[in-house]
Amino acid sequence: MKHLISITILLFSVIQVQAQFLLTYDEPATGFSEAQRNDYRKPGYMQEALPLGNGRLGAMFSGGIAEEHIMLNDITLWMNAKRGLNEVEQSGTRIGAYKNFDKVREAYRTEKYGTTEGSMEAMSTKYLSSEQPLGNYAPFTDVFITTNHNPNEVSNYTRSLNAFTGIGSVNYSIGKANFKREYFCSYPNDVVVMRYSAQNATINLSIKASSLHKITSLKADGNLLVLNGEAAMENDPIQFQKRVYVDAGKAKITANNNGELQVENAKDVKIYISAYTDYLPDYPSFKGRDFEADAEKTLEKALNLGYNALKNAHVKDVSSLMDNCEFKLEYKPLNLTTDELIKNGPSLELENLYFNYARYLQLSCSRNAAVPSNLQGLWNGHLKPAWNADYHTDINLAMNYWMVETANLPSSFAPYVSYLKTIAESGKHTAKESFGIEQGWSMGLNGNVFGFTAPNVHGRRMQQSGAWLCQNLFEHYAFSKDKKYLEDVYPILKGAAEFYMEFLAPWKDGSLVVYPTWSPENAYLVKAFGKLNKQAYGASFEQQLALNLFTDCIEASIVLNKDEAFRAKLKTIIPKLTPQKIGQYGQIQEWPEDWDSPTDQHRHISHLIALHPGRDFSPLTTPELTNAALVTMKHRGDISTGWSTAWKTNFWARLHNGDKAHQFYQFLTSKRAYSNLFDFHPPFQIDGNFGGVAGVCEMLLQSHLRSVNNSAKQIEQAAFVGYQNKPNSNHFIPKTPHDNIANAPYILHLLPALPSAWPNGSVKGLRARGGLEVDITWEDGKLTEAKITAKTNTSFRIYSEGNLSQVFSLNKDEVKVWKSK
Repeated sequence: MKHLISITILLFSVIQVQAQFLLTYDEPATGFSEAQRNDYRKPGYMQEALPLGNGRLGAMFSGGIAEEHIMLNDITLWMNAKRGLNEVEQSGTRIGAYKNFDKVREAYRTEKYGTTEGSMEAMSTKYLSSEQPLGNYAPFTDVFITTNHNPNEVSNYTRSLNAFTGIGSVNYSIGKANFKREYFCSYPNDVVVMRYSAQNATINLSIKASSLHKITSLKADGNLLVLNGEAAMENDPIQFQKRVYVDAGKAKITANNNGELQVENAKDVKIYISAYTDYLPDYPSFKGRDFEADAEKTLEKALNLGYNALKNAHVKDVSSLMDNCEFKLEYKPLNLTTDELIKNGPSLELENLYFNYARYLQLSCSRNAAVPSNLQGLWNGHLKPAWNADYHTDINLAMNYWMVETANLPSSFAPYVSYLKTIAESGKHTAKESFGIEQGWSMGLNGNVFGFTAPNVHGRRMQQSGAWLCQNLFEHYAFSKDKKYLEDVYPILKGAAEFYMEFLAPWKDGSLVVYPTWSPENAYLVKAFGKLNKQAYGASFEQQLALNLFTDCIEASIVLNKDEAFRAKLKTIIPKLTPQKIGQYGQIQEWPEDWDSPTDQHRHISHLIALHPGRDFSPLTTPELTNAALVTMKHRGDISTGWSTAWKTNFWARLHNGDKAHQFYQFLTSKRAYSNLFDFHPPFQIDGNFGGVAGVCEMLLQSHLRSVNNSAKQIEQAAFVGYQNKPNSNHFIPKTPHDNIANAPYILHLLPALPSAWPNGSVKGLRARGGLEVDITWEDGKLTEAKITAKTNTSFRIYSEGNLSQVFSLNKDEVKVWKSK
């Protein structure tokens, strides 16, 4: 009997592990109709098909019975933009705009609100906004595989994706015959691979390659399909090639004149796909890859390795990354398909699966490609996708990379660094030509893969994004303490700061503000000037980010022992930045003027960026600002889009309200998810997936506070505080850090916002700032143990159950075990 119980427990454990990583369905995804292709708002394939990817090359499979549709993406394939211009024009900047910059600023200084002629928006649009097309991320190619199986004859159909191994599969029966498919997208070998096999039957397939773009040639010869095409650009079409090789053993393969391969009476069919564009991240040409030779060599190498070797290398690669971090809640699996699990409503099983799936999506759409994940990550089937599937710098691009640090996928950050190097090179031209600023670089609201950094076409969307983008850049150092990396990115950080140092200008009270700017994407004085009255000066979010950037640059210059004069100048500027203010309703003011409305429920809450992902508002160190942030959160309410729900999850975690954070994560997983668990903005945006999981990590571990007073026993005396209250006012002045900030230990706050819905559980492999990895277990809502492993020589303090520890110092690979008292 005891042996039987042990077996039962083991089986239950295996089922639960599978449930944590497995997306399952009992029917195929909806086919991609022409209407859906032309209108991203129509649900279907993109919301149901399952994604594969290696960071550059992506695929989705429908699992269709009579016909399988494999949609392919290459993250470098854009269209309707320009490349290869001269260095200045390639940035997108309006040539000579700087000559009218002060004229534009005069509209701000004289507070010309609204959108009429002469207003801040109108002047920005007329004199500063780019006249170049941004273009859009584009679908790549498709593969259609016809089986001629009758769906009405099929039984025992299953379609699944194992997020731990990165293997997709389809299984079904027709009578006594069993049919099986496998799909994966290999990072080690840069190919998409499929396998069709049968028991008690043979397979007849028709394999066709196509593209929504212009096909310049399509040839079927022997076992090989080769498709060449080009994506329309304003001046220089993107060239690409896809190669599809079919191995059917001894079965007959026929190549026809329509560019199709026919397979007859096979038992086992393996399909290999290689594909590339001519894109290279070389500013300003953005071309030069020998895509045809690369496609040929990559395919040849894959064929020499064979299916089993490719699959084994792929599984080892994906599972090793997935195994770096594991979130485990206690629940009994409901044994539902994933679509039914979502329809069933909130559950711990769904919350656990969502966490693991988001990590899979992250490593699938961002590895070492030349450009980072976009609004849709890697996957897009529309020639005109929502919001161009571009790079939005007013939250979305940054949010895509929050979880790579905490959820232990740091290798996924490489494309972000690559992109920022291009942006900094392009942005120096925008800084000079748009604003007349000789030092540093600037980035506007929207970006593409061709170095577009210019101000947006709409003047109401004027934004400088360098500080926001650099926040992630420095955070990557904070988590790793890798000085070689910091040396590499330091010129980007410094360049962003140099731009702001010159761009800041005194306002009415003499404090320094950023303008033109806005508070994404909100309006003010709506009754007087309309809902498009968005342009402003000194928006709180950008002032907070400027402080964040300047502080990071000070630390970086100390760590690298360089630029002492630059550092000193930053220190003098910081206290001159316009203060953060608490307004008439007790809220954090969104603008320097008290324009906030308590009935404003806008999805953006950018003026709390110092709470998250910043570090300068905290319940432990700034009680007045925290209380004001709570008022702001109450005003904004609980109604949210996908990414906004994710951000609110993080906000509430940083406010140490686990149940409220869980409420939003629960809503995100059950009400803001399509059947394939893609985030439902609506429509699809992947930042919700990534931001939500970042929020889970924040519920379990926070490490953004620094101990600058290591002798202090109370955290409010120990931690660095970025703002100090101006006596007898509601103003909080930015504070210059002391040089000891560079060596100040990070404070690890264990289970800062554990929800009551998660009474028992564990997490392993969370990353903390300071070069640390942390495993945590808890029971009955209380910490039982934390294991802290140093990934470099480091020091830290622990804050748990209201108590602050001494400073602990560890050498690389040493472990500190902390148990609840």
